[in-house]
Amino acid sequence: MKDKHFNYEKVLALIFLILFVIFLIYLNLNKPRIFIVHSYDTDYSWVVDINIGLNRIFQKYSYNIRYYYMNTKRNPDKNYIEKVGNSVIKMIKDWEPDILIAIDDNAQEYVAKHFINNPKMKIIYSGVNANPQIYGYDKANNVTGILERLPFNAFKEVFLQILPPDKRRIMHIADASETSYFIQKEIEELNWYPLILKKTILCKTIQDWNNAIEYSQQNADILFITHYHTIKDNHGIVIKPSKIIELTESKLKIPAIGSWGFFVEDGGMMAVAVSPYEQGEEAAKIAVEILEKKHDIQNIKPIVSRLFVIYIRKDSIIRRNLKLPTLIEAFAKATNNFYE
Repeated sequence: MKDKHFNYEKVLALIFLILFVIFLIYLNLNKPRIFIVHSYDTDYSWVVDINIGLNRIFQKYSYNIRYYYMNTKRNPDKNYIEKVGNSVIKMIKDWEPDILIAIDDNAQEYVAKHFINNPKMKIIYSGVNANPQIYGYDKANNVTGILERLPFNAFKEVFLQILPPDKRRIMHIADASETSYFIQKEIEELNWYPLILKKTILCKTIQDWNNAIEYSQQNADILFITHYHTIKDNHGIVIKPSKIIELTESKLKIPAIGSWGFFVEDGGMMAVAVSPYEQGEEAAKIAVEILEKKHDIQNIKPIVSRLFVIYIRKDSIIRRNLKLPTLIEAFAKATNNFYE
């Protein structure tokens, strides 16, 4: 006798739905896993633009991706960095990703290097200013990536085009972060001829920074600014980066050139910047080579950044009575980095 209250169609639909959910869970669990750890946070345009580069490549594939932001620019204290690094290490061990993408130097020092020669995980670095040997990567069989190197030849060309022939003195200032020490070494080892590198100064406090600005007014014709994100006030609190540039612009009489796009976004005059998009795209391409093409990571050679972007803020140029070469201005406009 047929039970009028029993609906076979509903039961079959429910069984189908359960099996479909199980299938989706199975697929998700078996997707390649990529853990991306950033040294900094998304209030830093460099991070946002690297993510854009990563997503340009990853959007074509079905991967299980997790992000973590260590936020070490706003929290440069070593105890904090070690603590957050240990937390990320635990997350990675628990999740067991196939690939770890570590971006910028703190992510290498406090996270990625702890997984060297892990047989189940491949490490791809990006945004690295230091020599990879510092992290032991030269002895690793599971590491490759893209190095971040400032386009010094482009800087020289821009400086020479902006400065009159009788003014050739440049000075470099930055915060006293770990990354800045690596960059300072590069700058001091470079042959700047026919320019003259007068001095490089790394600053811990706003007083240090103000003293460096004052020194540059008397001893340089152009100021080269790299990082300024860990400068502290008189109470030991990290000052908002845009505030640093606002104070600098209000005092500075000589032109200043930055080395990342955020310098102009924060109010600076001009920047010749490493492309963050390239840093993201190349790291993602390496991941795809490993996951899709099954290439052995030991056969994938590390690469060095090749692309750069020019950023310009027009009002700051006008205020200093500077006339930029047409090509430089056109370059900035073509890449949507011309601020009026």
